[in-house]
Amino acid sequence: MRSLLIGLLLAAGLAGAANASDYIVVNSTDPGIKRGQALDAGMRVPVAAGKTLTVMRASGEVTTLQAGPAGVTLPGARLAANDGAKFDSLKALLDPPPQGRTFGARRGGFCPPAASATTLDDILKLADQSGCKAEAREALDAYVAKATN
Repeated sequence: MRSLLIGLLLAAGLAGAANASDYIVVNSTDPGIKRGQALDAGMRVPVAAGKTLTVMRASGEVTTLQAGPAGVTLPGARLAANDGAKFDSLKALLDPPPQGRTFGARRGGFCPPAASATTLDDILKLADQSGCKAEAREALDAYVAKATN
């Protein structure tokens, strides 16, 4: 019975690790590749020839790849320890903002300017503040632009 329980826990842990991704799409000139899409290291991505794909790791490393006739292959091996919580926060930040009015989004909160968040950790802290997602998205765009220039 004890070995069955250990086996189930081990299988659950491995299944969770298998779902973790290494990269997230931060920009693509191919309309078929969406911002916020999670990708694995070493994966071949069907990006149209001549288009570019910009991806980011949870560590903040940004990589831009130019597609050839066969698309692009993401670099590197899978990370041994992936920061899943950080990756999920980054993914939520990259998802499109809600359309229309959102009531109560700025209740009493103060958002520092986007320019004050210069590291990925600062950007994610800004995103966690109530009503500051727009500033965090702006800061993330500036971070990616700086990293790709």
